[in-house]
Amino acid sequence: MRVPNLIFSTIILFLSNLIVRILGFLYKIFLSKVIGDTGLGIYHILFNFLMICLAFTTTGIPTTLSCLVANKKAVNDKHSSNVLFISTLYVAFFISLVVSLFISLNSKFIAFKLLHNSNLSLLVLAICPAIVVITLSNILRGYYYGLKDVCVPAIGQVLEQVTRIIFVYLIIMYLNDKSQNCYIALLGISIGETINIFFIVLCLYKNSNLFNKYTINLRDFYNASLETLKMSIPITCNKMSNILLHSLSSLIVPSRLVLSGISYSQSLSMYGIISGMVMPFVYLPFTLGSALVVNLIPSISQELSLGKYKNIIKKINYALSLTFFVGIISSIFFYILGEKLCLIIFDNVLAGTYLKAMFLVPLFMSLNQTLSAILHSIRKEVSSSIITIVSMLIQLIALYILLPMPDLNIYAYIYTMTIVSFFTCLLHIIVLVRTLKNLNIRRLK
Repeated sequence: MRVPNLIFSTIILFLSNLIVRILGFLYKIFLSKVIGDTGLGIYHILFNFLMICLAFTTTGIPTTLSCLVANKKAVNDKHSSNVLFISTLYVAFFISLVVSLFISLNSKFIAFKLLHNSNLSLLVLAICPAIVVITLSNILRGYYYGLKDVCVPAIGQVLEQVTRIIFVYLIIMYLNDKSQNCYIALLGISIGETINIFFIVLCLYKNSNLFNKYTINLRDFYNASLETLKMSIPITCNKMSNILLHSLSSLIVPSRLVLSGISYSQSLSMYGIISGMVMPFVYLPFTLGSALVVNLIPSISQELSLGKYKNIIKKINYALSLTFFVGIISSIFFYILGEKLCLIIFDNVLAGTYLKAMFLVPLFMSLNQTLSAILHSIRKEVSSSIITIVSMLIQLIALYILLPMPDLNIYAYIYTMTIVSFFTCLLHIIVLVRTLKNLNIRRLK
């Protein structure tokens, strides 16, 4: 992939991600008004739990599928590409269905552990369909990324967000029952992803790479499934550890805040403000990063296999410069105007105070996202995973110790995220510099 193609694909995904982020941001404003701070806290606790479940089903498989399909497409092997896609779809569906059924059968226990109230099991059941449909949606997107066709997944993501917002808004306005608003919001996740699946499936019928009535024999299914699982399991284990530790750190926040002398309701409210009002701003630079990551890994990997060192350096400099520019602009903007921004949009003074305190987090986290993708593309995924896991463990331990301190309470979460993200960024840079030096030495030899 040449740099112009990399830029074009990045622009397409950036625009779709930007639209999704803006819509999602407006959606969060709406949710903050209809379900309140406590409802937002419950919503995000269950959403983080959903992310843990999806770590078992979608973390490594879509990435593996896109890589394998790209390899088959390069040699114009449509049969193998179709076999990989169909077998992966079946395997992912089976895994997600098992996880979904397990969660549904233990919904009361999970509700008691996560929300301290077994009567809220209906909210846990609301995320069960999402486990299956999000898994299938990610597999379909991974197939299109392997074909180097980013337009279909980009449009599908926008449709998913629009459908979710319209569904939740109409149902909440129609029922006018505040006690059901959080349940409707969680159910909206599945509705949006289902529409995304329908759209991509319709596009598949027009796809010349996949025959509409294609069947595979049992041996092909077994070999393709084995090939996919062999490659995806290491990726899944590495990324799952990161997601699991990140979600756990978020899940312990309300319970550990209680020990600082505030009520559980207040702790949920604080966490709801951070997760529902502040974090959407913090993740805005990720709009660009997400678009870069999807295109950067296969692009640099291809240059590495061809020994084109200068092109690798050029693409790395392009990616890091763009990420740093967006990250630093975002951080400065949030520090200067964060308080006024949250007051205007959310009418919440605390949200603005928290956003200003977290102004460096968008810069370091967006750089970590790009640096991690670069390390994966130059065969340093193990080093990147170790750095991320160690950093998350440090964050988890720090949160557990510092959150109960009355002088810190929720600020322990803010300061820990800032310091750990900086520490992670520093380690990523050290590994990248050393690796590039070694690559240059081998090239000169």
